[in-house]
Amino acid sequence: MKDRDSRQEVLDARKWEVLSATVSGYIRSALPVGSQSAGRSFGLAYSPATIRNIMSELEAMGYLTHPHTSAGRIPTEKGFRYFVDHTDFPDEDRESWESLSREIEPLLADAPLSEFGPVVTEVVRQVGQRSGYAGFVVETGTASEVRVVAVEACPLSERHALLVVILETGHLLKRTFSYPEGIGWPEFRRIVSRMNRIGRNSTLSEIMEALLRETEGISLALEALLLELARLGGTPDVRLFGASRFAKVPEFSNVQELESVFEAFEQQVSLFGFFRKFSSLAAPRRIVVSIGSENELPGLDSCAMVSIPLSRSGAWYGTIGVVGPVRMAYGQVIPLMARLSERLNLWLSTFDGEE
Repeated sequence: MKDRDSRQEVLDARKWEVLSATVSGYIRSALPVGSQSAGRSFGLAYSPATIRNIMSELEAMGYLTHPHTSAGRIPTEKGFRYFVDHTDFPDEDRESWESLSREIEPLLADAPLSEFGPVVTEVVRQVGQRSGYAGFVVETGTASEVRVVAVEACPLSERHALLVVILETGHLLKRTFSYPEGIGWPEFRRIVSRMNRIGRNSTLSEIMEALLRETEGISLALEALLLELARLGGTPDVRLFGASRFAKVPEFSNVQELESVFEAFEQQVSLFGFFRKFSSLAAPRRIVVSIGSENELPGLDSCAMVSIPLSRSGAWYGTIGVVGPVRMAYGQVIPLMARLSERLNLWLSTFDGEE
């Protein structure tokens, strides 16, 4: 879960109880919450007049807002953030996790690392069905994040060679390499041999850094090879599943609002950068909850996302998660995703030490 901001003000007990009741009531009904409703539904030990006064104070502090068509209040983004950061969500829905676990354990039991994409895709489909929200998968699509098993090369002509990087995932990255002027196959082959010597069980970016450290100056061949290595690896991939579930939520009854969300998920590069940033900030095996404008991309400011960064030996492999309205059922989703984060990252850790 996103770490609490140490600069965030701390509400006293009365304000927190009223805020929690208001957020919970709004999540449940999608309607503004009045003082009588909050007190009656959540057992607050205050009179309706006292609750109204506290709601007014919370509104002045920016945690609640007051729709002009209703006497009730609804939470602001700040109110939702405080609620998520200060609620200890009990893991009470064990049935939901056990149902999900029965589906994913057979997938994880025998799946090699090369099946990372298909495995997490099926997991997200299952999570979406149980949570009622759309799910997403982010795959890095970049060799720099994945360890290299071997580098192979073979001459194609006097001016060209085929470079093949074999990743631990089982994927092959191929590039036709054109020799710089005055350079031929012998020097290229020596550089590839050096890569295999220094790059055992290392990421591609680590191999590139080691090559530079070992080299006095930089030859034209090495400079050209490093440029090709930097280009290897395909593009980031962000996929959305269960998009029809948005239509069941009142917040997305407006077609334009819905189109904005879908357009945001088409911004592959921007989304990839966003999830990459959060992957570096999240503690190991934790989840990240981003709410409203925290999602940074236009179109997602009406959404909440609960995501799981997946990593192995410090390398980010991708992120999965669910996306829905800011009025998300956090009490249902957060415990489920926390358990799933532990399980998936444990699965990735079982490949540590493999070469």
